[in-house]
Amino acid sequence: MPGLLGVEKLAAIYIGFTLLLTALYYGDMESAALISVVGGRIAIVAIAFLLYLLYQRFPCHATYQLRVVFQVALLAYWYPDIYHFSSMLPNQDHLLANVEQTIFGCQPALVFSQALSGAFWKELFCFGYFSYFAMIVLMVLIVMTKRPRRFDSVTFVMMCTFFLYYVVFLLFNSAGPQFYFTAPGVDAANGVFPFIDDWFRTHSELPASYSGPFSYLVYLLHGSETPIAAFPSSHVGVSTVIFIMLYRLKKRWAMLMLPFYVLLCLSTVYIGAHYAIDVLAGWVSAIIFMVIARKLYKSKLFHRPEGFDNLHRFGHHHTHHRHHRHRHHRH
Repeated sequence: MPGLLGVEKLAAIYIGFTLLLTALYYGDMESAALISVVGGRIAIVAIAFLLYLLYQRFPCHATYQLRVVFQVALLAYWYPDIYHFSSMLPNQDHLLANVEQTIFGCQPALVFSQALSGAFWKELFCFGYFSYFAMIVLMVLIVMTKRPRRFDSVTFVMMCTFFLYYVVFLLFNSAGPQFYFTAPGVDAANGVFPFIDDWFRTHSELPASYSGPFSYLVYLLHGSETPIAAFPSSHVGVSTVIFIMLYRLKKRWAMLMLPFYVLLCLSTVYIGAHYAIDVLAGWVSAIIFMVIARKLYKSKLFHRPEGFDNLHRFGHHHTHHRHHRHRHHRH
């Protein structure tokens, strides 16, 4: 895959893998899903190619970063796209809920939300949950503006972590308490968790529940969301990776993010998006996936394209080294 950036190679591999799954599930997928999957990928490849041509015409940090930012923005497409594939598999929430019941003797998501049931708590934890999206955007902006030499590695590790979680979600179908507890036959309060097979293939709607601005924002997000991706928690996993990378960049920035990170981890259980064991698995998988991502970034397949260090941020054609010597001479 010559000429592709690391994040573009990750996307290409993921596209190839999901197209193989599409061929495997072809007979069971509805025509609308097939059109969405194939058409979406064609559009992504076309736009990525146009951005590549733009970069070839104007090779600079701005066009390079535009290519990367486009891949990050595609997360809004890739996440709901998982449902087309995971819905082909039997739901496994009964396993997760039973493990949860065995470990804790209850359902933490249910007990937590009942113990702190006021509007204040609901808004607070919904704010924490919503801050996840702000963390992603802020991380990209920080390395783009404050640590541009780390932009490539940080965005690669972050995107690689996302795709590793997505592969897990493609192969293990779980919806989380907010969906599963509303399924027929489920009685979370009394520990009754039946196997519901492919119930969510035809029942993907989420009941409306909001009391303020942040709970409404979460409802808007989840209202368009589908019953997928509960185990492990990618919200916890990705935010953990972001926090670690930010800590390595500048401890003070990480400490400012810490309260939001803690609130986010708690909120995933409170709002019913995840089981408590999803959070624990999110922490463990974050470390594993981050190690894998860092090793892949240093490999020959995904290494940063030669010549990037010589690109000027705004497209001028003098090299980084000459710029550095010029600054040194001034001092």
